Amino acid sequence: MTAASRSPFDVVARVLSERLHGCKASEELRALVGSPGTSWPRVLSYAGAEYVLPAFAAALRDLGLIGSLDRELGAFLEAVHAANVERNGEIGNELEAAVGVLNRAGIEPVLLKGAIRLVDELYPDHGWRMLRDIDLLIPPTSLAEVIRAFGEVGYIHLNLSGNEIQRLGGLVQIDLHDELFSRLLPATEVIEASRSAALGNGRVRLPSIEHQLVHLIGHSQIRHRGHACGLIALRDRLEAAALVSWGHENVDWQSVEARFRAAGYRRPLLTFLLALKDCALCALPVPARIDLLTALQLHRVALQARSTTFAHIGALAGWCGSEVKSQLAERDAGRPRAIKNLKRLLFERGAACKMARALGRRRWFLRA
Repeated sequence: MTAASRSPFDVVARVLSERLHGCKASEELRALVGSPGTSWPRVLSYAGAEYVLPAFAAALRDLGLIGSLDRELGAFLEAVHAANVERNGEIGNELEAAVGVLNRAGIEPVLLKGAIRLVDELYPDHGWRMLRDIDLLIPPTSLAEVIRAFGEVGYIHLNLSGNEIQRLGGLVQIDLHDELFSRLLPATEVIEASRSAALGNGRVRLPSIEHQLVHLIGHSQIRHRGHACGLIALRDRLEAAALVSWGHENVDWQSVEARFRAAGYRRPLLTFLLALKDCALCALPVPARIDLLTALQLHRVALQARSTTFAHIGALAGWCGSEVKSQLAERDAGRPRAIKNLKRLLFERGAACKMARALGRRRWFLRA
């Protein structure tokens, strides 16, 4: 495949893959990076949209490829990574302050998702992972007490129907969780298997690598409908591959497969694991033969990763299908909610316009 025919996904994934497996770039990658056929505006735009631009910049630097780029482009990438290091340092201070509140209440929170990366040093430095918020898991019986403790020191409760809080003038919000996936990954199991770690003057707990992988796949592919939409974000692939390659813990893949199978989510798991092999981030143990629907889904994911147009179409179709499925499953006054909404659409004045506007606001599925 020539440089001109490679999609931005292939370029970014190849750089990240080679960095995961070492610090020396292959001659093929050097040729790809230095080729005039590589469209750097498209590559950078894609990496930014996937929230892996700082990691991409760091990987290019570690592989000794920054010098192969235009001077201004190299300086821009260095600045992006440095800015994320600074931002994550500030978010780390936010996390320390929140942990202090929880520790004084007698609670060691379990860090989730990006917050873990501020403590466990999975990546070569803190500039690799982009964070948008802080997710903490606390014992279910302590939630009301925790929210009250945060309120006493000036944190604002952002959503009365949820558990999001933020310090006045704080950089990011803090999401408090007392449950994850009751069928797939119970909170009590995560808390019991977690290990204690220091954070500044406080103590936190870190989930096992296996639980982190289960939560990552479940969160992205099931809760946020990635499987239904045919989307596996490159940032999620990178995180999973880093956990496997750099996590220094053995993962019982038979146990992981049994967990997803029991919850009815075996196909999303297999598709995710096979997708890691597609971009050469890592190869994981999967069945030698896969069913036809999983194979078709894998081809769909690969196509949508390399085509923005197909990603938008596929995500929209998947989102609509999953909405219809959920409405058929839910019942309102003994009748499927889908039937009630269909009657509104047909007979209530202005209902069609209201539904169209609501659909327009649900633009998360367009993030390809």
